[in-house]
Amino acid sequence: MNFLDRIFKRGLSQMECPRCFGKGHVDWDDIKRLNQELKWIPGSCAYCNGTGKVDSKMETKVAVDATYLVNNLSEIERRLFINGNPDALERAAHYEKYLEDLIEQVLYLHFKGRLGAEQIAEFFLLSQTHSDSYEGQKVDLIDYINRIIVKGESQWRM
Repeated sequence: MNFLDRIFKRGLSQMECPRCFGKGHVDWDDIKRLNQELKWIPGSCAYCNGTGKVDSKMETKVAVDATYLVNNLSEIERRLFINGNPDALERAAHYEKYLEDLIEQVLYLHFKGRLGAEQIAEFFLLSQTHSDSYEGQKVDLIDYINRIIVKGESQWRM
């Protein structure tokens, strides 16, 4: 697919990706700069699809800090979102709301409910306790919850 993309994009004006600054991947510095610390993790840049270059019209189509545009989107969903498909835009809004709600729930459970990161993770993974991947998911979720707690401390301290 990348080969075909290169052939068809040859005539389009390309610019350095404003999300990853041409590296092809986002790191913690990029994530912090774009204020996506609790919504993204380092990895291949979904804005430029890991190439380091984007069509010069990309910024007019999609905000550089669009939370939904992450590297685990299917190529079809990525294109639908970039092209402004109403259903994809609605899914993006739902995804953004889901993340915001999750962050608020974690902060509430920790600061108001006095639960620790492990207890909160167990709560969210309750339906998956018998899954083969439960322990790995729990470790990753505890790490994420701890990042939420550290970032939210100043907001929730009374």
